[in-house]
Amino acid sequence: MPVTHWTERILLLLRQDRAAQAEQELRRMLHDDPTDALAHGWLGMTLLEQNKQEEGQQEAELAIHLAPEYDFAYYLLSLAHLRQHRPQEAQQAIEQALALDPADPNYHHTLGIIRFRRGQWEAALRAAETGLRYDPTHVDCLGLRGRALARLGRRTDAADTLQEALRHDPDAAGTHADAGWVALEAGRPKQALGHFREALRLNPTSDYAREGLVEALKARYWLYRGFLKFVYWSTTLSDGTRRALFIGLWVLARFVPLLLPLYLLLVFMSWFADPLFNSLLRLNSYGRHALSSDQIRQSNQFLALLLGGAAATVGGVVGTLPAVELLGFVTLGLLFPVVGSWRLLIPKRQRQSMWFAGGLAVVGLIGVGLVALGLPQSYVTPALALYFGGLVVYVWTYALR
Repeated sequence: MPVTHWTERILLLLRQDRAAQAEQELRRMLHDDPTDALAHGWLGMTLLEQNKQEEGQQEAELAIHLAPEYDFAYYLLSLAHLRQHRPQEAQQAIEQALALDPADPNYHHTLGIIRFRRGQWEAALRAAETGLRYDPTHVDCLGLRGRALARLGRRTDAADTLQEALRHDPDAAGTHADAGWVALEAGRPKQALGHFREALRLNPTSDYAREGLVEALKARYWLYRGFLKFVYWSTTLSDGTRRALFIGLWVLARFVPLLLPLYLLLVFMSWFADPLFNSLLRLNSYGRHALSSDQIRQSNQFLALLLGGAAATVGGVVGTLPAVELLGFVTLGLLFPVVGSWRLLIPKRQRQSMWFAGGLAVVGLIGVGLVALGLPQSYVTPALALYFGGLVVYVWTYALR
């Protein structure tokens, strides 16, 4: 990373969480010299620090255009892509940065994070250890090494690695968060809570630590804790094996009726564990403050569909009102595409999923209206077949993907 008389000033402002002020200073500099690739790169960094991902990406690309050998700009471009959930583009950019400067541990850490998020634990471990060869005290690489070791089942080595990282920098919020995730994966939610709270004390704006805190709070419920163990175990399987497992469980439940309730519970938790237990956390004075605005909004929508659908179903059955009963089933069915949409990280796919949910809702309401009007079954059946058929297609397509 090139260093000039002003980069230390910008770096100091970033360390003091004054990214907006650093951005202003860099924009003044670029007003005098708009072709300064170094300044464009640092401006990209200040924008990423303010969660302005698209603007940061544009500055990184401009810096690369002005100076094609500027490795730091490729690193920033990789971060921008990674934060916008484009792992393939992020990997291409960080590999270009490493081709230009293979000795920067930050670059190896970023490559490791990309591979970790793709479930490539061995590759993530190799990236972290390569970075540590260039800087044995690099706490981010140590944290990544610890998480990768934990996913590989080497929990003792993972704990030792994270303790080493904390010895080097006991005030590293990211390391405390890494230790929290490792403790959570090991089934120790109380220990995880301690690490996440410390991480948030050191960095109150860390989404990484806040998300971990929410998971640790939910893990206090035995049902969620058991489900979490299953989830972490399933992540050790390949994509093909995981798909075969779920299909095999479905087939087994069909032939062994006693296993059907357990299978249905697993399906329910797979789809609805997050919004359900997030909603339970709202009853906890500490938990409700840990939830993000998106999680609270999703909880509201989940509860509205769940309680509204259940009330309509029960009311329709008790009052012998077929249209109301059908409205309840249609409402409950919409939980699948709505909750599925929240899980999609790419905005385009999320919008497509929500449009699909909206289309299903329209078709379902048409069926309800036809029943309410007392029209013959020949009019009602096509609408209901389209609704429930679309729901089945969505669930299986989403689950297999």
